[in-house]
Amino acid sequence: MMRFTPRAIDKALAKFAIVGYTHCMIITADSRRRVTLPKPAQPGDAFDLERSGNGQFLLTRLEKPVHRVALSRKDGFLVATSGRRITMAETRKLMDQFP
Repeated sequence: MMRFTPRAIDKALAKFAIVGYTHCMIITADSRRRVTLPKPAQPGDAFDLERSGNGQFLLTRLEKPVHRVALSRKDGFLVATSGRRITMAETRKLMDQFP
């Protein structure tokens, strides 16, 4: 059985930056600067990327929008439809807030 001294363990752990309750993981970028994220990341997930200095990055998963919007053409115009009707009073209120 190998025994490690506290100093040897400190040197080994000095290579990794541990933030909060996360696990240490080394992720390598390919030639096009893409990385593969481990589970539970799913295809289509959106992340906020923060640069925290010294070559460190922080990824935060963003919440997916609850409502889907369908885009279609109507009389030559691009129209966004959410499947929910909006009254003229709601439209006027929103337009009054618009700069």
